[in-house]
Amino acid sequence: MFALVLVATMAGAEPDASLSFQRSSQRLAELTGAQISTKVAPQTVTFFDPFVAKTKSYRCWPVKSLMDAIYGPGWEASEYSEAILTALDGYASVSVAAKLAEPGGCLAFEDLDVPGWEPIGRRRSNPGPYYLVWTGANQRTEHEYPWPWQLASVNLVKLEERYPDVLPKGAAPGSSAARGFEIFKGRCLRCHAINQQGGEIGPDLNAPQSVATYRTKTWITEYVRQPSKYRYTQMPDHMDLQAADLDAIYEYLKLKSTQPEKRVR
Repeated sequence: MFALVLVATMAGAEPDASLSFQRSSQRLAELTGAQISTKVAPQTVTFFDPFVAKTKSYRCWPVKSLMDAIYGPGWEASEYSEAILTALDGYASVSVAAKLAEPGGCLAFEDLDVPGWEPIGRRRSNPGPYYLVWTGANQRTEHEYPWPWQLASVNLVKLEERYPDVLPKGAAPGSSAARGFEIFKGRCLRCHAINQQGGEIGPDLNAPQSVATYRTKTWITEYVRQPSKYRYTQMPDHMDLQAADLDAIYEYLKLKSTQPEKRVR
């Protein structure tokens, strides 16, 4: 009887789509939606989704419960401090793993308002089969909460192992460059690389030449804040960033300009 109820709740949710769970790129599990529902009870959430600019209802699994079921208790405080969330097209969001333990995170597998999912984003993409959402009013991308859609894999990693050349080496804890790195990691690394490590949607910002060497600080900070003012682009505006935040990003890029790509000859 319990299995029959699960099948019913998964109706229309693409239960055959698999989701891979990894640690340091070593696969721990690959589960379909139906299999996930045997480990974590689905629930219904209703909240304002900023990517469609309206109130939406989804069937989903609480992310904290899902991560507990796969990685075991204490995963959020382990040495694998970063979560790489990769979409079907290879787009990867990098997040502090502990954020996935916060209340409000849900992995949606069914749009209850529009059969087959309502298109979202500038490109009107289908967010299925799995879409990470956050129900809290302040749990937005501008606060470094990841919202990947078409999610295909979750990978817990040590950042220094996966992206060693992205780290702000030599930056003092609490410095402007260190703060800039944290902002860059949460907002920029999903699309941009540093020394060929990171996202592939936008240009590498440090290789073969650092953007800080051929663009002024004013241009960089203004462009980061509002790229739509300059050109049509996939890059979102970051109007919420304060002057100190933008200065910090520049200080990080300036620091990385002294740490160029290590080329193998």
